[in-house]
Amino acid sequence: MIFLPRLSTCFIFVPLFAGCVCLALPRPPEAQANCLRCHAEYVLGKHVHSAARMGCENCHVVEQQGETSRVVLKKADGGLCQQCHAPQRFERVHLPYGLGMCTRCHDPHKSENPKLLRRSVNELCLECHLRGSDDAPTHDLPVIDLSIDNSMGHPYQRHPVSGYRDPIRGEEMSCLSCHLAHGGAMANLLKMGSEIPEDALNRNSETKDMCHMCHLRLWGLDGSVVDKKKKRQ
Repeated sequence: MIFLPRLSTCFIFVPLFAGCVCLALPRPPEAQANCLRCHAEYVLGKHVHSAARMGCENCHVVEQQGETSRVVLKKADGGLCQQCHAPQRFERVHLPYGLGMCTRCHDPHKSENPKLLRRSVNELCLECHLRGSDDAPTHDLPVIDLSIDNSMGHPYQRHPVSGYRDPIRGEEMSCLSCHLAHGGAMANLLKMGSEIPEDALNRNSETKDMCHMCHLRLWGLDGSVVDKKKKRQ
């Protein structure tokens, strides 16, 4: 009896950016025709990994063990993803990125979210970083407290983390408004220093501090016009 597991059970790691052009050569359609007869859903979606479109054999290989056929990855431990997505070096590294745990955040085939994220940015981050009843923050796994609907409370009690327009990026505010996903030079993977200078609240400083830059934009003191209203749901 031939055993051919679904491809999703075989994946461990995933490339980091959906739009990257893979180094592997495209396969002709007939090379993956048998796979797609049962697994067509893996190449149908809003965002499809370019490697999946190019053919299953870019990442998978079929191994024959007696009367059993198994579909396995060509490489593990992040090595497969790194063939196309060269790893970056950071002074401070997000633990899953450093360990090659790409599929902790990304789907290897397709997703309804940009960058092949498995869920929305905040939903994904809060899977690990939202404090539970018995959780205590550690160096590698800091946790935060938020309001009951997870819309505000970090880094200060009434500071929003979603539902409002990010004055800098122009998108809805999320964890990525302040933090970097893979790594960076600042503590807590902040994009820039987070300490607000004393005169920032007086609105008369021109520091490039992250908090201050965002609030100057929000207050309209940097020459920009920003919509301060809550994003319509």
